[in-house]
Amino acid sequence: MPIRPKTSHKAAALAFTALALAACASSDNGPVDVNTGPKPMASAEIKSILSGRSWRFTGPNNTGTTLYAADGSSLVEVDGKGKTRGHWQTQDGQLCESFDPAPFLPQGVPMSCYPFAPGTAPNSYQVGKATFTPA
Repeated sequence: MPIRPKTSHKAAALAFTALALAACASSDNGPVDVNTGPKPMASAEIKSILSGRSWRFTGPNNTGTTLYAADGSSLVEVDGKGKTRGHWQTQDGQLCESFDPAPFLPQGVPMSCYPFAPGTAPNSYQVGKATFTPA
């Protein structure tokens, strides 16, 4: 009696489904843009949006308000933690910020840059993982 390998109907169905999905994913509609995130903005445009205005930020760890002065300084109030000063600039479609030491931020934060792009809501912007709205 010959030995036959066992075949699983579930495995065959799964393989067929995977092939069918792969076939559906192929189309002749041209290239697909896999970068579905917002496109970064020009540095001059970012500067004109932020300069002289206060913005509410909502991030994964903090919320608060930042006033971006035209001279590149900032005043930041983090909800429930306190205030600190900082510095900001734009470069290559990014907002770059540093923060001075404060009781809730003993070491301060060195200059860090994050992509700046239009947000999903009107008059909102996405800055790294934070969302900015007018304060």
